[in-house]
Amino acid sequence: MPVSLVMPTYNGMKFLPQAVESVLAQHYQDWELIISDDGSKDDTRAWLSTLNDPRIHVHFQEKNLGIFGNLNFVCAQARYPIIQIFCQDDYFHDEHSLDRLMAEWEKLPPQIAFLRCNHDPANANSKLSAFEREVLPAWVDPARSDLYFAVFGCIPGNLSNVSLRTAVVAEAGWYRPDLPYSGDFEFWSRVGHRSPWALSQTRTTVIRSHDGQASNFLNFKGELMKQMRAVLEPLYRNAVASGTPGLWLRLMLTMGYTAQHMDRGVKGLLFRRDSTYLRVVMRELGSAEFSFGPFLTWVLFFMSLGGRAFRITVARRLFAPDERNRGWRPPQA
Repeated sequence: MPVSLVMPTYNGMKFLPQAVESVLAQHYQDWELIISDDGSKDDTRAWLSTLNDPRIHVHFQEKNLGIFGNLNFVCAQARYPIIQIFCQDDYFHDEHSLDRLMAEWEKLPPQIAFLRCNHDPANANSKLSAFEREVLPAWVDPARSDLYFAVFGCIPGNLSNVSLRTAVVAEAGWYRPDLPYSGDFEFWSRVGHRSPWALSQTRTTVIRSHDGQASNFLNFKGELMKQMRAVLEPLYRNAVASGTPGLWLRLMLTMGYTAQHMDRGVKGLLFRRDSTYLRVVMRELGSAEFSFGPFLTWVLFFMSLGGRAFRITVARRLFAPDERNRGWRPPQA
């Protein structure tokens, strides 16, 4: 089965050659690589013009589309049934990464919309993400997906962890360019609400961490908060409608999101005399549908030590032992 590798890029020369070289080194040869440059100001365009492998298709945008506008563009160019998203600063784990990825897809039923690889305990970076790996099944039921996303956040993580059925992007309504900070979280949770999806410990890509990553220079003034609210409120409503205890989920969201961002805002106020971040957090998350109101939110902030305490306790209450690993199963023929 052929696979389309899609790579939106912008000012990527520091890491882009290694990413492309890791594709060319793959033992699995039935692929196309679609690269779209979003108006780079470095030498990216000149370097891309030197690529002459017929399986590599390069596009140059005249107007900057933004990360999710550009991602929509490359996905729309894909010719093959499976898309692997491939960020410019990441690279394949080894020459057999695509062999392992496509072997995973061969085992999945046709209803599975997307696959999150690299979901092994070694990649857990917090107690909550370790608990996530304890709780989540290999195949996630849409009826439980909203709860999982509400509690654990953007479970797919970095875009390079994810492959999906090509038709899913258009069927789900594309990524939202108006959510530049949380568009991936919103898209995966939207797809998960309507279709089953899968998790695998199979290692495919190496996710590079560096100072130039968008996560290191975005959201300085709370730009993420309004977009996070737009993602979390539907997840909260859907999960409660599916039978999740609303009080426990409100506690989880308040400690897991509001209190942790309040903590950052309080530090900004204390150390930089800047209240901007805290005011945005309270305006957006502090008044969200799942909020307890200003007074109780501040009480929970102090009791949970800025969202660092009791989060796992509440998460365990939401996922009693007999409710864990309740995965989706294909309908019987």
